[in-house]
Amino acid sequence: MESPTEVVLDYSNPLNATVAFLTLVIGVFGVICNSSIVYIFYKEKSERSSFNLICVFRSLSNIYILGTTFLGLFLPKTVLGFSPYPPALESTLIHISNTLYLGNEYQIILVAVNRFIAMFLPVYYNKLCGFKSTLLILVLIYLVRIVIVIFETYDQLKVNCYTSFLLVALAWRYDFQAQCQFEDNILLVISITFAIMTAINGATLLKIISFYKSSKNESNETRKRIRRNVFLFFQTGLQDSLYLIDLSFMMKFSYLSEARVWSYISGTFVWECLHSIDGFIMIMFNEKLSLLRKRLLPTPSATHLAQKTFTVSVVSRLPEIN
Repeated sequence: MESPTEVVLDYSNPLNATVAFLTLVIGVFGVICNSSIVYIFYKEKSERSSFNLICVFRSLSNIYILGTTFLGLFLPKTVLGFSPYPPALESTLIHISNTLYLGNEYQIILVAVNRFIAMFLPVYYNKLCGFKSTLLILVLIYLVRIVIVIFETYDQLKVNCYTSFLLVALAWRYDFQAQCQFEDNILLVISITFAIMTAINGATLLKIISFYKSSKNESNETRKRIRRNVFLFFQTGLQDSLYLIDLSFMMKFSYLSEARVWSYISGTFVWECLHSIDGFIMIMFNEKLSLLRKRLLPTPSATHLAQKTFTVSVVSRLPEIN
């Protein structure tokens, strides 16, 4: 395959122009959506629950990936026909985005465990899934990922191996040189993560269904709480499905064609959409931002005050169900 320096394709190329436009629109949209989640969390004390804290870390990762890798690297390189950065910096930017992507994958398990504890161990929920404990776990997740990416990037750069965004493929690739070949376990990690998440969420969903069926003789307030939990469980299900789609393209659909346009769709377009739509989903289900949520699940004023510190969380209300 040709190296990125051998193919100079500027904005006059129709496909490049289309890719540049999509990258810009999707990227800006995603940054706005994810930034809104961070802003609301910062401004509204009632939003500072453990679940929302996870959403904020997720949004910050999305902002970095969209802002630096897509808008800061892929977009100008597609328009100019060459990279505005030295190879070492371009490689580092892509590696950091990949490690944050895996950090978000680990968050999927964290959310699943959070919900599971709320359903099956509600008495211990505040102790095991409190704000401080969740913050500690999130910090550890990203510290581990940062340490890993530092060592991996250093090992590659010292032998002049550079990961780059290839204009010929309109997607990022590892260096093709013989000394740069290594076993990348990212797909294995993602597959294991998704399998664990599916098992935990399956058990949680069965518990929610059990609550829903047994609520027929319950009060209206109890049924409303169950509806909220089902609605918010649907939120995380949608977010998790984004990673399933991305995983499907990485492991299977990307091999269906070697065409340049398909390489872009399966390797770049799907990845960027994942982080943008992820932020949009969080907005749609956020109590402060979502008109959809307010219309479908109006919160009674009497219960809103009592539950003020447990907003926007699938798991936070479940322990309250009698």
